[in-house]
Amino acid sequence: MSTSRQAREGATSSRTQRREGLVTTVDVAPQTASEDWAAPILSDAEYRWRARRYRFRTVRRAAGFLSPYLIIWGVFLAVPAVWGVFLSFNQGGLIRGDPRVFVGFDNWSRTLSDSELRTAVRNTSIYVVIAIGVVFTLAIFLASLLNHYRKGSNFFKVALYFPLLAPPILGALMWFFMVNFDFGILNLLKRGIFGGDGIRFLGDNPHALLTIVAVEVWRGLGFWVLFYLAGLQSVPEELQAAAKVDGAGKWRRFRRVTVPTLRPLLLFALVIAVIFNFQLFDSVQVLTDGGPRLGTATVVWFIHKRLFKFQDTGLAYASSVGMLIVVLILTGLSFWLLGKRRQREA
Repeated sequence: MSTSRQAREGATSSRTQRREGLVTTVDVAPQTASEDWAAPILSDAEYRWRARRYRFRTVRRAAGFLSPYLIIWGVFLAVPAVWGVFLSFNQGGLIRGDPRVFVGFDNWSRTLSDSELRTAVRNTSIYVVIAIGVVFTLAIFLASLLNHYRKGSNFFKVALYFPLLAPPILGALMWFFMVNFDFGILNLLKRGIFGGDGIRFLGDNPHALLTIVAVEVWRGLGFWVLFYLAGLQSVPEELQAAAKVDGAGKWRRFRRVTVPTLRPLLLFALVIAVIFNFQLFDSVQVLTDGGPRLGTATVVWFIHKRLFKFQDTGLAYASSVGMLIVVLILTGLSFWLLGKRRQREA
């Protein structure tokens, strides 16, 4: 009855609502076909054309934002890497007048048989394991303290991060004046307090390599403390509170709640730390120059020595490419493990 009345009148309709014994009349304007919204109907060809145009605009916008980084990456990383691979199959050509000669895989065979390079690889591997183990342990411990005692923590954050602001060579020189056998501060204190001879921090093995580890841990500790502090502050408080209610102590909460939550972050940090520590050079060059008896020789120091001291371009470039391949394999393996873990968690 009401529908026929609306159709007949064509202007307005009345809706009667009864609420708590009161009758309310609401006028509702009729809808016309011109006021109805309808999506335009597209043909398949026009739909595909619009989709391609949208994708093109999206890609063009993304390329505009990425192009400065890609240009810098290509000029300073990709092109030198490809050029280094080419030079690893050649000998000579470092200076003008020295002809470049193609020698094939001769440089690679020399790389595999060079005893000095094997020593450098061994020293670098030992250094990486010790340095990462020490700095990660100290960083997680200090980050946990700063996360628990937040009052006045800004001063300690700045103090821990400050060594990283100094140039690597300046930091190495500071340590040189601390550990030098003849006039180093530590040896002067040792002779003055305990008597006897000083400690050859840079003249004996394994003291020299451990001193290099101490220098690099001192430089990088502040960065890793702030890195892990940010991770600890992202752990949900609800998980910690629930574990505490269940009777878990601090150590158990750390092992069962904090570490599993930070595991992806730990794996990423491990990859970054391995890449950067494999490039150790400044401290070795300033403090020991690879000595004593190649006890602190690293891969980058070996490459620098072969290239700029002996002009052995073939062996230097082959060693550089070999180190690049090893780092890429380790990085790819780490991210593959991280991806597999995310799939299991999903």
